Amino acid sequence: MRASAGKKNSTVVVFVALLTMAGGCSSSNGGSAGTGGHAGAAAGTTGSAGASATGHGGTTGAGGTTGAGGTGGSSSVAGHGGTTGSAGATGTGGAAGGTAALPDLGKACTSNAECTGGTTCLTASAKIINGTEGPANGYCSKTCTQNADCSDGGVCLDVSAAGATTPLGYCFQTCTFGGAAGSSKCHGRMDVGCLTIQAADATTTPATPQIDICYPVCSQDSDCPGRKCDLASALCTDAASTGDPVGSHCTIDPDAGTSSCAGGCLPIGSAAGGTAIAATFCTNYCVVGNLNSCNWVGSGSSLTSGGTHGVCALASGNAMVGDIGFCTQECDTATDCSDKTDPGVSCDTSLMSTIGHGLCSWN
Repeated sequence: MRASAGKKNSTVVVFVALLTMAGGCSSSNGGSAGTGGHAGAAAGTTGSAGASATGHGGTTGAGGTTGAGGTGGSSSVAGHGGTTGSAGATGTGGAAGGTAALPDLGKACTSNAECTGGTTCLTASAKIINGTEGPANGYCSKTCTQNADCSDGGVCLDVSAAGATTPLGYCFQTCTFGGAAGSSKCHGRMDVGCLTIQAADATTTPATPQIDICYPVCSQDSDCPGRKCDLASALCTDAASTGDPVGSHCTIDPDAGTSSCAGGCLPIGSAAGGTAIAATFCTNYCVVGNLNSCNWVGSGSSLTSGGTHGVCALASGNAMVGDIGFCTQECDTATDCSDKTDPGVSCDTSLMSTIGHGLCSWN
């Protein structure tokens, strides 16, 4: 999807206040580094918003001519008169505002039968998003050309591959980043996170508004049975992007907006605060509150086998459970941390009783 993740201010570690992240917008190509003091989004691609449309109130239902009172008009539909007897009552006006929400928009699915109200299933095996990818554990959606097609609580995003000449719109559920957690946020899914995107070609004012959407997130291959998790987009694919794993030191090409990471390169501030960048390391999207992500392993499990292990421990300061976060590397001592370049690396073990291991941090 073609848009970039919006900047977030005042970032902290989700489980404990350790770090302040600083970074810039990301795109399907990784995104360039931002200035210190702002949260950078890890690589991942999201689409541009369709035109905004507001629904209109229904008209007043006409009175019946004979018979029992006519029924009141529903939203945007006039009421009808009775057929026999005394004059029918005047129908009530339709409700003002947009069209009714799509109740299943954003729900998990494996087939169209699990999606109702005009939505169909974008499966994890689909090759629709960016031309090759599908959402982890499925996502009930529908094709669209404008926001009005997605009803209240949805937005139309272009999911076509970069360089495509014909847009391909699909509906995504909207949310409020930092809003209260619970089943109402992205259906309570732990594989879908509330993400702020920059809708680069929206027709609304301002020209590049920020929109919060329920974005499907894989953070490890087990989220994509039979496929791979592309850490750069957080979507399921047949051939994932290659690069350095979570925790590795990285630099961002300021012109191309790319890095050596399989996911994205995140600049962070020191634990002491301030806007100075203390380190830059590889990371990828995860959902705040989902411990079973980032290839996490608990107490008693080795950190030296099964690839690099991490935990969803970084997010913007106002993030709540269900919002997008970032993976950071697990450790037992500082020597376990892959970043051997940035100074002041340490292993914070204050949450070991919860996580099972420590977190790589920077002083």
